[in-house]
Amino acid sequence: MIRTKKTATSLGALCLAAAAAFAGAVPASAVQQGPAGILGIGSQITPVRDTGIYFGPGLSTPRIGTAWAGDNVAGICEVFDNNGKRLILGIERPGRTGVQWANTAGYLWADDFQSTGSFPSCSNYGHRLTPVRDTTVYSGPGLSTPAVGTAWTGDDVAGICRIADNNGKRLELIIERPGRNGVQWANSAGYVWDLDIREDTGPLLGDCGVA
Repeated sequence: MIRTKKTATSLGALCLAAAAAFAGAVPASAVQQGPAGILGIGSQITPVRDTGIYFGPGLSTPRIGTAWAGDNVAGICEVFDNNGKRLILGIERPGRTGVQWANTAGYLWADDFQSTGSFPSCSNYGHRLTPVRDTTVYSGPGLSTPAVGTAWTGDDVAGICRIADNNGKRLELIIERPGRNGVQWANSAGYVWDLDIREDTGPLLGDCGVA
């Protein structure tokens, strides 16, 4: 779905059901961006086995994708879930044609990677942004990628980086801080459409994508 004007999209409880049901549901026509380098935001880390990408900072949150063994993953910041497990907010660069979009983003279990080194805490990472309407959170950098959640009007959203989709629409990778009890985990992460954000997002440091 490509939106041509600002729209108010509130997924409510359905967002989690859609995310949980996602199992590589990207159409076969989805084109992955070419082989990824180390360029862009974050530090390259490498999965030692195929590992899940999670919408929220915990292994019990909806799984929205996969980081495959040996792939280039950009590690950005770290968080510990309520069981003390360390997760890293990351971007899975190459994706898989017909299976998963390039630059799909979410949280990954640190134990499934080679030595990751240290990362800043996700709890105070990013620039404060404010949605001007309820806006959809996407797993990949495009308005036709799977919708996995919501950033609600006026919420505290942390802007991480920016990217343009293949139609030239700007999106930001964000962390939706508060979430909603029974609907969406706090600190869920994904991409939102720039036109649904009040602030000027041009100054965001780093670019989500790679050249």
